[in-house]
Amino acid sequence: VKQKAKVIGIVITSCPCCSNPINFDRQMTKVCAYCEEVVHIDLDKVEVSLRGPVQEGKKVRVSMN
Repeated sequence: VKQKAKVIGIVITSCPCCSNPINFDRQMTKVCAYCEEVVHIDLDKVEVSLRGPVQEGKKVRVSMN
């Protein structure tokens, strides 16, 4: 199950170069603190995914708060 999300807080992801964590908070471009590469994220296309067994007929609610 996928849906689009509006970013209202911090997005935590990993650096594509060194795989260390990097936090985005309303900025689209940051410099990685570990390898000093410039990392860009598209905050308008952040997706929320639900992984795991989903039973048919069961309602799933995803909250970004």
